[in-house]
Amino acid sequence: MPEISLPQFIGILAAAANIGIALMIIILLGERSHAAWTRVRLRAEEFIAMKAELEVAATESERAVQQLRDDIATLQSQVQRAEQDMEALHKRHRETDLPAGYTATPVDIVDRRYRTWRVVVRNPDLGADAGSFSHPAHRWIEGRLFDVPAPNMEYAVEMMQGRFLARDGYSVEPARDPGSRDVKDALSAEVG
Repeated sequence: MPEISLPQFIGILAAAANIGIALMIIILLGERSHAAWTRVRLRAEEFIAMKAELEVAATESERAVQQLRDDIATLQSQVQRAEQDMEALHKRHRETDLPAGYTATPVDIVDRRYRTWRVVVRNPDLGADAGSFSHPAHRWIEGRLFDVPAPNMEYAVEMMQGRFLARDGYSVEPARDPGSRDVKDALSAEVG
């Protein structure tokens, strides 16, 4: 075996150390690249799962949007039909005259113990905007008749004045029945 001098031995040791360091660097880089590759692979799997979830959510959202569009279309057609029905009712209401002698009885003050007294309620302000003389709102100028069960005419008038307030433009007075004696005579007969 040939003899190795000290500088040669140190050179061999240095070369071996360099090879060892290079091997360690390669091993460390391999481990780091393996860890980095694992992180990248896991991150890619997360992105794939998120993409699948977003696709499902997008599909559900598209389905919900389409359902809402269908519902909106249905509601728009219902609104259109309701507006047409309302216009037809307004037209019929404008063209329909109330029957002669139309009277109403307030249902919340019906008391069968008493006879009914006919009172007339007027409001010229309501009837002024009616337009047509045949419009039912125009009847407020002439007066609307109410049959009110009460012990006497004064009480019937007072009950209706409590319902139709003077500050709102209403006036309530006893109604004159055609062919009967004057209302003042009837009131004085009750009082007297």
